[in-house]
Amino acid sequence: MDIQDIILKIKPSIALIATFNPKKQLLGTGTGFIFWEKNILVTCNHVIKDASSTLLKFSGAENLMDSKVVLRDDEHDLALLKFNDSSREPIPIGDSEKVVEGVSIIFSGYPFGSADLTTHQGIISAITKDVTDITSYLIDGTVNSGNSGCPLLDMDGKVIGVVNAKRRNQNDFLEQVEDMPCGALSLHGIDIVKIYQALTNNIQLGVGYAVPAKYIPEHKNNGL
Repeated sequence: MDIQDIILKIKPSIALIATFNPKKQLLGTGTGFIFWEKNILVTCNHVIKDASSTLLKFSGAENLMDSKVVLRDDEHDLALLKFNDSSREPIPIGDSEKVVEGVSIIFSGYPFGSADLTTHQGIISAITKDVTDITSYLIDGTVNSGNSGCPLLDMDGKVIGVVNAKRRNQNDFLEQVEDMPCGALSLHGIDIVKIYQALTNNIQLGVGYAVPAKYIPEHKNNGL
């Protein structure tokens, strides 16, 4: 399938996610996509982890849309959101058996909180497993802040994974820095936490990561 055709097909199913604190102040943004069934959006758990509320903005839609978290998977850093718009179709799942090193991929999301869907092309550069036997895809492609939660697609436009822009070395240590309040550390009067946040929000990763689609939990209607 031509990449232009893929973008046209998937565009209505990928949303910008805006997260807010209890005071309705913007915390950050990320990406999510419809998967498994209508009204269910997949994203990374870290995108919505500290949010008291979340709003969605689909390409071409005029208004923001309410959503609520219905499932969290901390182990794989995934989450499901439910929203009310049955006109949008889920993106189909791809064949995981065909995901090997060197295959071409694309991923579409909203880096840096952009209002416009942005698509990148790359390859699967490696398939790794950590000490707990969880598989990750390493992506040779431009992954930026805000791409977390966007779909990793094969060249048929089908989902093979979920992009995670936050995975990195010494992640536990860096999360402790992120959780520090502004003003906790300063150097010559400059807030170190704010510097760190600015750097992490604007850095371009040479190698990105994605969670394989097999880890995406299915939503079970339990009254939520």
